[in-house]
Amino acid sequence: MKQAPGPRGREVLTVVLGRKRDPVRLIAELHEKFGDTVRIPVGDTAQFLLGNLDGVKHVLVDHHRNYSKGPAYELLASILGNGLVTSEGGHWKKQRKLIQPIFQQARLRIFSEIMADLVLEEVRALEALADSGERVDVFSRMMDLALKIVSRTVLGTNVQGQERKIHDSFTIILHYIEKLSTSKLRYLELLPGGSRFRGLRAWLSKLPTDERKQFLSAIEALNSLIGGVVSRRRAEISKSAMDSTALDLVTMLLQTKDESRGLALSDAEIRDEVMTLFLAGHETTATALTWTFYLLAKHPEYHRKIRTEVETVLQDRAPSLENLPSLRMCQWVFEESVRLYPPVWRLSRFAREADEIQGYSVPKGSVILVTPYLIHRDPRYWEYPETFEPERFCPKRASARPRLAYIPFGAGPRACVGAMFAMTEAQMILAVICRRIFFDLTPDHRLVLEPRLMLRPQGGMPMSVHRVK
Repeated sequence: MKQAPGPRGREVLTVVLGRKRDPVRLIAELHEKFGDTVRIPVGDTAQFLLGNLDGVKHVLVDHHRNYSKGPAYELLASILGNGLVTSEGGHWKKQRKLIQPIFQQARLRIFSEIMADLVLEEVRALEALADSGERVDVFSRMMDLALKIVSRTVLGTNVQGQERKIHDSFTIILHYIEKLSTSKLRYLELLPGGSRFRGLRAWLSKLPTDERKQFLSAIEALNSLIGGVVSRRRAEISKSAMDSTALDLVTMLLQTKDESRGLALSDAEIRDEVMTLFLAGHETTATALTWTFYLLAKHPEYHRKIRTEVETVLQDRAPSLENLPSLRMCQWVFEESVRLYPPVWRLSRFAREADEIQGYSVPKGSVILVTPYLIHRDPRYWEYPETFEPERFCPKRASARPRLAYIPFGAGPRACVGAMFAMTEAQMILAVICRRIFFDLTPDHRLVLEPRLMLRPQGGMPMSVHRVK
C-alpha cells in the first residue's frame, strides 16, 4: 500500500503551529495542496485528513467498528463519564439501544410543548429589549434558551430557579476543557517523540490551581443537582406518585431496563447520560441557532418567508409537533445554516487496527479527521456552495445529492441520536421568534470564526433586536 501525500520535514512544524492560528483554513489549504487524503506525521503516529466521501463512508459507516472516538473525546470523558458520546464497544451499543426510544415521536410531543412555552417566554423578554432599544448578544441568548429547554426536558420542573446555577457550572466546565484542548503541551505532543510530554501534561492538569478547583466544584454542583433529581424520581416511581403526563428524560431513563441483565440503569449510568444530553443538547443547538439568526439578518427575505409561512400555517396558534412538517421554510433555513456553519465542524476517529483507505496505508493508532465544514462547501457536491440558498433542501434537490455530503449530525451508527430533538427545537424557536422579532447586524462587529470544540462566532454575536411590524 502507498503512503498518502502530506507535509514533510519543517512543513510539519508549520502545520502543527498553524492549528492554533486557524485550523479550518489550514485543513482547507492542506487538502488543496495534497488532495482528498492527507497524511500528517504527528508525534509517534500520523493523522489523516479525509475529504473524499468514499473515504468518509469507509470510516464512519462501512468499517466503523475499527474506528473509535478520537483523542478529542478524552477531554469530554472527564465530565461526561461513560455516556453515549464517549463510550465504546458493547457498553455504547447497549446504551444506544436503551436511549434511542426516548427520542421517538410520542415523547417528542411532550418535549415540544415545553419548547413552545419557553420560547414564548424568550420572545416576551426580547420584545421588552426591543422597546428599550438595547443590543443583545444572540449567542448568549440562545445558550440560555437552549439550556432552559434541555434543563426542563431532561431534569423536569424541579430545576426551575436553578438554571443560572447550571449555566454557570457548564460555563466553567467548558472554559476549562477548551483551555486544556489548546494547551501548548498538547501541541508539543504532535511533534516527533512528543508522547513523552503526555504524562507531563496529565500531571500538570491535575495541579490544584484555582481554575482546576473551580472546574471540580462545577462538576460536583452538577453531580449534586442531577443526583438529587434522580433520587426524588426513584422515590416517586416507587410510591407510584409520578405524574405520567409530565415525563422528563430522567424519569424515562429510570423506567428503562437493560434487557440483557433485566436490571434498571444505575444512578451512575443515568448521571453519565444526563451529563451527555446536557452538553450535546445545549451548546450545539445554541450555536446553530446563532448562525441561523446571523444568516437571516444578512438575508432578510428569508425572514419574511418564514414569517409568511408561520402566519399561514399557524394563524394564531402556537407551533406543535403536528404542524412542524408544514413549516418547511423553517426547516430548510436551519438546515442550510448548519450546512454553512456546522457546530460540530470536525469529527475525529482512532484506528484500532491497521487499515487501507483509498489505497493508502493507515497504521494502527492513526487519527482520522473528517471536516463537515469543508465537505458542506465542496463544489463537487454543492452548486454555488458559498451561497445561502435554503431551497436546496427541498426533497427533490436533497435526494439528488450524495448522502454523506451533508453530515452535521455525523453519519453511520454513531450519528447523533438526538438529531430529531434538535430539529424540533430549532423549528419551534425559529417559528416563534421570527413571527415577532427580527435581529439586525451591528455595523461595528467583525465576524471571526472560532473553531474550538464547537464552531463559534468569536466574541459572541451582538445584534440589535426589533419587533416585527
